[in-house]
Amino acid sequence: MRTPEYKTELIQHLIHMQEAAIDHARKAMDEAQEEANNYGTPKDRYDGFRNQQLRKKDMFAKQMFKAMQYLDLLKKPEINKPQKEVGFGALVQTDSELFFVGVGLGIIQFQEEEVIVISMLVPVYHAMKSKKKGESFSFNNKPYKILQII
Repeated sequence: MRTPEYKTELIQHLIHMQEAAIDHARKAMDEAQEEANNYGTPKDRYDGFRNQQLRKKDMFAKQMFKAMQYLDLLKKPEINKPQKEVGFGALVQTDSELFFVGVGLGIIQFQEEEVIVISMLVPVYHAMKSKKKGESFSFNNKPYKILQII
């Protein structure tokens, strides 16, 4: 069985992941801008290389923005409160999977096990929403029984 400390450590791990993603995106944006600047002024109206670098910078800016949004959600105080039913911030241990409801990161490795980190927008969340310990739900024709909610 998991403890509240496990959940706190998981949240800290997710925060570090998002901070690293922000740093990576920021560095990649800077590199793309530098490449575009070093290339000089556009050779003509359809200068492909410079436009490619600027599109790359925009792509990393979007990734950084999303990581910053996720970071804000992970730092909300209510995410670490004890839960009695499945909702935002719930760590849900089922008979076959471990879910964390917060942000949509997918399957991550944490303390040598897989944790499925989902947002409240995905279908599997809607299948388990408001369920309590001991209740069951089904997703993609697979039954799940909730063993623990933290």
